[in-house]
Amino acid sequence: MRVLQVTPRYFPNIGGVEIIVKKISESLVEKGLPVTVYSTDLSGYTTKEQNINGVLVKRFKPLVQDPLYLPPTSFFKAINREKIDIIHVHSAHTLLPTCAALSKTREQKLLLQPHYHKFGQTFIRNFLLGLHKYSLKTLVFPRTDCVIVNSPYELRALLGDFSHCRDIVLIPEGVSLEELQSVEWKPERPKRILYVGALRRYKNVGKLLKAFAYLAKTNRRQFKLVIVGDGPERRRLFDLAHELRIASQVEWKRNLSRHRLLEEYARTGVFVSLSLLESFSIVVHEAIFIGVPTVVPNFGPTADLAKEDLATGTDSLDPEAIAEAILEAEESPRPKNDKVLKMFLGWDKYLERILELYRRVLKD
Repeated sequence: MRVLQVTPRYFPNIGGVEIIVKKISESLVEKGLPVTVYSTDLSGYTTKEQNINGVLVKRFKPLVQDPLYLPPTSFFKAINREKIDIIHVHSAHTLLPTCAALSKTREQKLLLQPHYHKFGQTFIRNFLLGLHKYSLKTLVFPRTDCVIVNSPYELRALLGDFSHCRDIVLIPEGVSLEELQSVEWKPERPKRILYVGALRRYKNVGKLLKAFAYLAKTNRRQFKLVIVGDGPERRRLFDLAHELRIASQVEWKRNLSRHRLLEEYARTGVFVSLSLLESFSIVVHEAIFIGVPTVVPNFGPTADLAKEDLATGTDSLDPEAIAEAILEAEESPRPKNDKVLKMFLGWDKYLERILELYRRVLKD
């Protein structure tokens, strides 16, 4: 079995999709299977072809960059030349699935892992996604042998927009269960409120800052807000913290090692994630598994977590509502271990199910 993974970005770029592709690719290599990764290169400086932990990575300079990631004509020719059995393409919000579907040969099996969250990050992106849905319906899904979704929310969103999509398999994304079990939760004083993720507008970190300012103003107890991440919104958010007069109570961190990130989870009183454009949030699941009280929206991709009492839901993204949810989460009992374990999938099990799916598709 020879596998080609197609993804907008690959290591050393870090993000939810990048982690998934890297885990799958390196696990297959460990099992003795040859894996090639096709990725775009936005910097223009990365080596075009390199071996990373046994995975052959080939990068293509895109004709159109983020969010479409339109690859050059050499991408199409390269796929046609590759001696591969399975093309596993990621991110339906980009043009890569369409390009892979048009490039594949009859013998090659195509799997799509869409990481679909239904809406675009901005008005323009949402408009482009509306146009792009036509190519997904007419060009991608008819040529796709199997679609992998990672959450019940993504399954509902996908079927809502593509009702004729066939052979959909739900495999919740893996988390590092053994690693997380070794983390001892010891919240510090003053209580730390933690956000981890990209600093982009759709993540609603600005709304968290306003909620924290409301909390600091109306509550006698002291709190500390810790924001871990980087992105184009960093300067605006930093200025907003000063405008809200909470700058002295906010810690900004980025480029943390895995060990230091786990330490942040362990020290945290309440974890908050307010993003509505996710199909699955690894950081939310990690916080819940460690036992950190977690606040998420009562709607969108995290609604199921609140419904299962794994997190505290907020019905609104208004500052007062978020602040109330933080105080409620602080007093909430931790989810029972058996319930948490039932909802989560370790990386070993996750990768086993991916490999089983590859074998099944090749037999069909």
